[in-house]
Amino acid sequence: MRKISFLMAFLIAGYVLGIWNFLVLPKYYITFGLKGFLISLLPMLVAMFLIYSEAESTKKTRYLIYELFFKIARTPALIFSLLMFLMIMLGVTTYYSSYGLALIFGMGSRYIPILALGTILLSVLMLILAKGRTLEFISVVSILFVLFALASAFLIRNQALSMVTAPQAVQYMKGAVSSITSFDLSLTTRGVLFMVVSVFVSLGLGAGVYYVLGSFTPEELNLRKVLAAVFVLQIILSFAAAFTVAYSLGAAYQAYGEAFQNPNIPADESMKLFMKFNDLKDYATNSDKSPMDSIEVFYSIPAVLRDNVPNDTTLIALLMLSLYLAGLTTIIILIEMGSQMLSEVMQLGRNPSLGFVGILGMIVAGAMVVGDIRTMFVVVPFSVAALMAAVESYPLLSSELTHNKAVVSAVMLLLFVSGLATLYYSLTAPKMPVKIGAVLGLVLLVPVLMNGMLLKARR
Repeated sequence: MRKISFLMAFLIAGYVLGIWNFLVLPKYYITFGLKGFLISLLPMLVAMFLIYSEAESTKKTRYLIYELFFKIARTPALIFSLLMFLMIMLGVTTYYSSYGLALIFGMGSRYIPILALGTILLSVLMLILAKGRTLEFISVVSILFVLFALASAFLIRNQALSMVTAPQAVQYMKGAVSSITSFDLSLTTRGVLFMVVSVFVSLGLGAGVYYVLGSFTPEELNLRKVLAAVFVLQIILSFAAAFTVAYSLGAAYQAYGEAFQNPNIPADESMKLFMKFNDLKDYATNSDKSPMDSIEVFYSIPAVLRDNVPNDTTLIALLMLSLYLAGLTTIIILIEMGSQMLSEVMQLGRNPSLGFVGILGMIVAGAMVVGDIRTMFVVVPFSVAALMAAVESYPLLSSELTHNKAVVSAVMLLLFVSGLATLYYSLTAPKMPVKIGAVLGLVLLVPVLMNGMLLKARR
């Protein structure tokens, strides 16, 4: 049983600890300091409560997710909304993971769809070959990611401390690093709201994954202990990612300064570095900037470091490979869980359902090479993730389940209010692709309106 507990902890950790721990959460750890961290514990605990409750509902009843939704909750339509959200999250995660891989090899953005295609094909192939040992396989990949991420954070810190020598760069780096452990930074309402939603997104709520995990979890497994271990890992790796970004910012500052002093670098190239550094500086200081804008900024770090600091190739490879492995573990789990959900709904075999989920993920990831489409898909999780999490938790109110209904109702209310607030910001944004993305997020909820029709059809 210790082996199963260990593997389940890393399976869940592999799903939870994904690209958002690198792209979004470090921003709030740097701009809000320990105040922000303490506030982030609240949505993190709320999410852990939902994760536990959802997994326990299928673990105790031994129902599969669609059986639970249809026979107990009487809400079969919910699974279609969760599946569509899962497909979008799969495509977005694949695109940004592949983006990191492209930067390692110095490839342009036009090659990202090819890398995304390869990543999903690799994931599907590994899942097919794993067969009955999927749990062990995914857990091993997750363990490798955790070890690599911690090692990368340590090595990047050492590299930055040895190479950042310019007084202004040292001062800037120390400021970014010390802000993570500071209690003196101010909070903003908008920034805190974005941080709360980012936590829900990073923990993977809204895609139905935890119901599926619970359906094959051994009855004797203590999920509380497993989730406690995941909770600690989430905190450790989030701080590791935040320090990784902070030290990278220091190195980026020095690279920008040296570029301006180098007569061999054309003025237009220096100006590009200046603009990228300004974006990075804004990332580390402007808490009100939306998470959607911050995602792209993270990828400015390799552009600033390349050919401008010693050991630039090593730094870029460490940072981006950590990001890629974080995405890969999530991608594998999304494909596996999505295929299990699809096979239940459509009565497909495992391999066809794996292929179908993989193809849809490829389509979303490939389409994201177009800027406006990319914005549209990225907006979806940050505009409706809290609403999707509320929808996902609705079956927990069923009278046949033993969860505390008052607590579940309070959590759903918190999610609903947070979701409406972020949806409002997206719908009132000046950019049309952001508005369209928010509308697309609402479209994911349309199947819920057809629940009565599905119940009648099944009769």
